[in-house]
Amino acid sequence: MVEEEKKKSRISFFTKVKSLWKYFSNEEMTLREFAIGMSSEVDIGLNLHILFLDYDKVNIYQVRESVKEIQEFFKLSDVFIYKTHNGFHAYFYYDIMPYSRIRMIINYAKYVDDMFRYISRFYDYKTIRQAGKYKVKDIIFVEMIPGPRVPTESELEIGGMKRKERDILSKMGNILNKDNLKEA
Repeated sequence: MVEEEKKKSRISFFTKVKSLWKYFSNEEMTLREFAIGMSSEVDIGLNLHILFLDYDKVNIYQVRESVKEIQEFFKLSDVFIYKTHNGFHAYFYYDIMPYSRIRMIINYAKYVDDMFRYISRFYDYKTIRQAGKYKVKDIIFVEMIPGPRVPTESELEIGGMKRKERDILSKMGNILNKDNLKEA
């Protein structure tokens, strides 16, 4: 009996996405009213996360300076930089670490958005927007900066899944507002 209840209570990721799809396709919501985000969590039980950084109102040279500095200081691997409406997002897909280290890096990094830094103190994970908020598709890949550390096979596998998750969430946001979304 208990085993059956456990099976019923487990809802797959795809079932959740399907439910969200039904909800938002029936509602007259626009991406201005809602945004899709991605969590840093890769293993809740072990408190493992990937690193995101949010840079608002800075230029690409400042972002490069900041990420190169933390790559060297914390021995991080490659970083993927995306342009957003207000600045840039940096994803360290292949650096998997406890949230306490994420928090330390966020506090150390230059030019990181003050609100992003402040909010990271109150949660045990980070979320970064993948789509929505604006009527323009505003999150666009800019470049990858190689880091000094080579990721392990496990990190490559997990990081690859997080990259795919980011792509799926981004496309999902675009689909939900397909009639109103404009290219940047």
